[in-house]
Amino acid sequence: MNLSIIIGKIFYKLGSFLNRGSSLPGAIVLKLNKNILKDFKIPSKVIAVTGSSGKGSTTSMLAKIFRDQGYKVTHNDSGSNLIAGITTALIKDSNINGKIKSDIVILEVDERYTKYIFNDIKIDLLVITNICRDQPPRQGHFDLVFEEINKSINKNMTLVLNGDDPYLRKFENKSNNIIYYGIDKNKYAYKKNIFMNLNINYCPKCNNKLEYNFYNFENNGDYYCPNCDFKRPKIDYKVTNIDYINNIVEINDKTKLAIPFNVLFCIYNTLASFAVGDIFKLDNDKMVETISAIDKDKKIYNVYDYNNRIVTVLNNKNENSSTFNQSLLYVNRFKDEKVIVIGWKEISRRYNFDDLSWLYDIDFEILKKANVNKIICVGIHRYDIATRIKLAGINEKNIITFENLKDTTDYIKNKTKGNIYGILNFDYVKPFNSYMIGSDNSDN
Repeated sequence: MNLSIIIGKIFYKLGSFLNRGSSLPGAIVLKLNKNILKDFKIPSKVIAVTGSSGKGSTTSMLAKIFRDQGYKVTHNDSGSNLIAGITTALIKDSNINGKIKSDIVILEVDERYTKYIFNDIKIDLLVITNICRDQPPRQGHFDLVFEEINKSINKNMTLVLNGDDPYLRKFENKSNNIIYYGIDKNKYAYKKNIFMNLNINYCPKCNNKLEYNFYNFENNGDYYCPNCDFKRPKIDYKVTNIDYINNIVEINDKTKLAIPFNVLFCIYNTLASFAVGDIFKLDNDKMVETISAIDKDKKIYNVYDYNNRIVTVLNNKNENSSTFNQSLLYVNRFKDEKVIVIGWKEISRRYNFDDLSWLYDIDFEILKKANVNKIICVGIHRYDIATRIKLAGINEKNIITFENLKDTTDYIKNKTKGNIYGILNFDYVKPFNSYMIGSDNSDN
C-alpha cells in the first residue's frame, strides 16, 4: 500500500463531489510527497503531447482512437496539463499500490512542465504540435519554451513532429528517431507570405533567409534554404488532398477521412493522431471510422443558423497570435458579407497581468479585404482591440465597441447584415451562443 496514493484517492472522491477533481487531489498529494510520480507503476506504452496549441484536441482524439480499438486508456482529460492534473489522472486509474490499471497512458503536457513529467515518467512517443508566440507573461520568448522541452527529451523517445514547421527541426539536435507529418501543396496553399510576424525567418543551420515553394500557414509549408542543404524533410504522413466543403482530407494518397471541423489546425491535429495510431500499428480502417465519427466540439467550433444568417463561432486561445491568425484565415476564405465579433471576459485565469502585446502579433490586416460589414469589439479590452484593428487599416466607421455580449448580440440582430463570425475566447463562447439563439444567460 502507498499511503500518499490512498490519500490522493480519498481527495479525488471529495474533489469529484466538489467539482474540483481535475487537479486538487494531485496538488495535495504532491505537498505530501513531491516525488509521487516515481511511485506509480506505469504501463510500457506512454504517449505525451506538448506544444503551444493543439495538445488537448490531439490527446482527446488519440484517447478515443485507442479506446475504440480495445485499449484501456489513462488520459488527463479533465483539462489540467500541469503536474498536479497529471498526478490526479494517475491516482484515479491506479490501485492503492500505484499500479496503473490501463494498457496505455496518453498525457497532455504543458510545454513548460515537460521537465518535471519526463524525469519521472518514461515517455515512449512524444508529439510536439508547434512552438510559437504564446502567453508572453508566463512563457517569455518561444526560444525559452524550446529549451525547456529540448532538455526534457531523452534519446529513447520517438518524436512525432510537424515537418512543415522549420522551427521544430531544431529538435533534430537530439538524434532521436523522428517521424514527420505535414500537408502537401493544395488549393488553399499560397506562394507569397501573408503574415508579418513569423516565428522563424532564417535557416537554423546557416542563418540565411528561408525561401518557400508554398505556404500552408505562417511559417508552415515547403521551405528551403538557398544557401545550404536545409529544407523540408521527407514527410512520412502527409495530407495530399483537402476538401473543406465536405470536411474530407486524404492521407498519403490512399486514406480518406472526415475531419471534425474544417480549420487548418484541426487537419494538423488529426494528421498527428492518425500518424501515432499507425506507428502503434492500429487498424487503419477503424481509425478512419473513429476520426470520421467524432462529433464537432461546439466549445471550439460551432455553426448554426440565425434568421437566415450563418453564425460561426471559433474558440481562440488568448495570448496566442497563431490561433487568431488561423481564425482570420478561415474567415477570409469566404466571400460573404461579414459581421465579426472579437473579445473575451478575461485574458488569463492563471495570472493578473493584462499584457496585450500579442494583439500586435495578430495580422488583422487580413480583414481589409474580407468584405466586412462591422467588426464588433466586446469586453474588458474592447478599446484596445478596436485600436489595433484601426491600425490595421480597417475603416473606423465599421468598428463598434460594446461592454457586454447582450448589447453586442442585440446590435448584431437589429443593426447589421451579413453572416456572423465570432472569434472569441472560451469564456465568451457559450454566453454568446446563448444570446444569439435567444436563451437567457447573464454570464457576459
